Formats: sequence, C-alpha cells, structure tokens
Amino acid sequence: MRAPHRYMKRTGALVTLSLPFIPSITSTNSQPAAQLATPFSLLLRVAAIESNKSTEQVSFKTIAKGARSGVRERSQIVIRSQSEWQKLWRQHTSPSTAPAPLPAVNFDKEIVAAVFLGEKPTGGYDIEIVSMERSDDTLTVSFKEREPQPGGITTQAFTQPFHIVSISIEGTPSVRFRRTP
Repeated sequence: MRAPHRYMKRTGALVTLSLPFIPSITSTNSQPAAQLATPFSLLLRVAAIESNKSTEQVSFKTIAKGARSGVRERSQIVIRSQSEWQKLWRQHTSPSTAPAPLPAVNFDKEIVAAVFLGEKPTGGYDIEIVSMERSDDTLTVSFKEREPQPGGITTQAFTQPFHIVSISIEGTPSVRFRRTP
C-alpha cells in the first residue's frame, strides 16, 4: 500500500473575452447609425486560479476484477453495509455454477466501490479503477474504460467487465465516480 500523498492542485482558469461592436451599423433609412464602439480590438485575458484544497491519494485493494458478472447494467456502486454487500455479491456471482464465497469486508473500517461496464457483445472490453483521492469529505473514484481495437481478435461471447475494490475509510465520506480518458 502506498502512503497518503498530499499536494496542491490547479482547478481551473478564468477567461475574460472582450469583443467590440461592429462600427458600421446602418439604420432602416440607409443613414449610418451612431457609432457604437471603439476600433476593433480583441482582448483576451487568462488568469489561472489556484485552489488551496489539499487532496490525499487513498489506497484500495481489489476484491474482484474480470469480464463475467451477473450485473448486466452499466453502474457505479458504493456499498456501506454487510446486507448490501451480500445482495451485490449474490447478483454478481449469479451466472456461476460454483460461485466464489463472499469476500470478508469489515464495514466498520471499509467501504466497497464497484464499477460495472454493462453487457458487451464481445471480449476486449475492460473497466478498471485506477485511483482514488480524498478532498475534504469527498472520495473521488477514478476509473478507465477500454474497448477492443478495430479489427482486433476478440472472444465472440457476451462479457460484463467489472472491478470491485475495498477502501479503508475514516468517517463516512461522500463518494463520486469519475471516468478518466
């Protein structure tokens, strides 16, 4: 497990764009209307805004990852209780004739985050949780999706890519998911 890392991060930019009016506007009687602006000029100012929010990288442990799941809809799920965990695991392992036993999770100290890509027509699809950051009381779970390469060789069977992880927690943070390129 990696140690938590704090750093400052840039969060955006402020862009101000100033455009003048076009100086030759004609009225309905073909007489020039009053000049509405000064000479053509374009003023573009960009100012970076830095945020003082600190973020912390959070470590996580993979519980299960693969291409076959009973969860056939695209979803991102946070599990905070044993009963929710049992229900999700039962649905996830439902296609299996010999389902894996329910992995132990201590919900007093951990939560579970799961991403499901949904049912896909072939192999070659993948979804992976790549990082987690805590900022104030929000945990951001970042994940990547991959598709098969055009013309690539793939398994000709339905797949349901997924990644399920456990995360050590302090308190009960709100969780959001973010798809990364």
